[in-house]
Amino acid sequence: MLSASWDKTLAVWDLRQTQSAKPITSVPLPGCVRALDLRWPYAAVAVSAPGSIQIIDMRLSPATPRPAKLHPQITRYAPKSVAIFPGNDGFCVGTYDGRVGVHYTLSPNASPKGDDFSFECHRQGVHEQKVYAVGALTFVPSSPNLLVTAGTDGECAVWDLQKRKREALLVKAQSAGPTGEPIGLPAIAFSPSADMLAYARSDDWSGGQAQYDATKSARHTNHVRVLLLSKARLAGM
Repeated sequence: MLSASWDKTLAVWDLRQTQSAKPITSVPLPGCVRALDLRWPYAAVAVSAPGSIQIIDMRLSPATPRPAKLHPQITRYAPKSVAIFPGNDGFCVGTYDGRVGVHYTLSPNASPKGDDFSFECHRQGVHEQKVYAVGALTFVPSSPNLLVTAGTDGECAVWDLQKRKREALLVKAQSAGPTGEPIGLPAIAFSPSADMLAYARSDDWSGGQAQYDATKSARHTNHVRVLLLSKARLAGM
């Protein structure tokens, strides 16, 4: 098992060693960790520095992080979320400015299977847009080309990376408190069969103390929910 923290380290744990409170190994990182994803043998770690994604080959000893090359529009803000492609041939990065970067290289020696690009998401309004962070990313298990994004705007959407467009809105925003600000979605996860999507609703402090105080009376609404999805619905995207 892997864990990563604001102490700027990634730790590897052997859950069979129940008597030991120490990790097998610890990997130093160049910043506080914002997000982590693992698809053997690679781990992708988003750290607090603007445009910083660290790729770690877990087969190496010692495991050493190397910075990933990112799309120029992704380097301006610190990453908020990260997800490795199911085929281990790339990764996606979500940022605080409502944008996702799609990158088609993970291994330093591999040839890219496409051109890197980025797209805007989780933005409300037309003329005066309000931008929300991309809190979580995950791929649909049955359709590797479909990426699901969750934002602090309280919405969860499906994107087709081949067509480069949004296919569906799975979760609509819900607001709480007198300010009417949406309750963000900081985490999402599919069941292995892709017929259920679990998502967490929670204040992520993006609005600061004022928003927290305005919505804390409605914190009973902040919990994990499960969305049932039909295979036909996902297949039609």
